[in-house]
Amino acid sequence: MVNGRSEKEEMLQIVEGKKGRRAIAELLRQEDSKALTEKGIIKKYTINEKNLKYNPMGGLIVELIINDDPELTITTTLMEESDGNLEHTGYVISC
Repeated sequence: MVNGRSEKEEMLQIVEGKKGRRAIAELLRQEDSKALTEKGIIKKYTINEKNLKYNPMGGLIVELIINDDPELTITTTLMEESDGNLEHTGYVISC
C-alpha cells in the first residue's frame, strides 16, 4: 500500500486519470477514427477492474470492455514514457 491506497486503487487512478484516458482514446481511434462519438462504432468503454494488473516487464495491463459487451474487449499495456505521458504498447482485440 502506498499512502493508504491499495495497489488496485493506485492502478485505477493511473488508468482513469487524464493521461490514461488520453492514451486509451488514442488507441481506440486507431481502430475506429470516430471512436467515443455518436458516429463511431466504439461508443464507450469500461475498464475491467478485475483484470487490471502491473506488467512484470513494466507498465500496466488494461482490459477495456467495448460498448458494454463482455465478449468484445481490447487489452493493452500502458507505459509511462520519459516525457511523463502514458502510451499504449500494442494491443489485442477479442474476436
